[in-house]
Amino acid sequence: MMSTTAAMPDMKRIVLIDDDQTTNVLNKLIIEKSRLVDEIVLFGEAKKALEFLNSEDGKKKALILLDINMPKMDGWDFLDAYSKLNDVTREDKIVLLTSSIDPVDMKKAEKYEPVSDYKSKPLSFDMLQSLVEKYLN
Repeated sequence: MMSTTAAMPDMKRIVLIDDDQTTNVLNKLIIEKSRLVDEIVLFGEAKKALEFLNSEDGKKKALILLDINMPKMDGWDFLDAYSKLNDVTREDKIVLLTSSIDPVDMKKAEKYEPVSDYKSKPLSFDMLQSLVEKYLN
């Protein structure tokens, strides 16, 4: 986990969950250069992201950018576990940011209530700006 700034009450936070380190570095760079959010938290494993989101610091609203295809715990497993978190007042918005263009995955994503959007990699500045405006404002 890596945090780029200290937590603030009304801050805009993005949580990146992707096992591909290169993708995380590129996404983090785009997000930092955009200056659209106050904090970026990175995870290479979905299980560690869940632990963070279930912690006191992780309860603050976030835009979660989640990859589907990951080893150990994939995006679907993450969504199943996320729906069982003890906090029913969560306001997170989850966007599946994936290389999968499989219509089956797109249809499956619609069945998960916490999923707000489905986007294809790579993250771009325009996509980020649209997501932040739509889900963090």
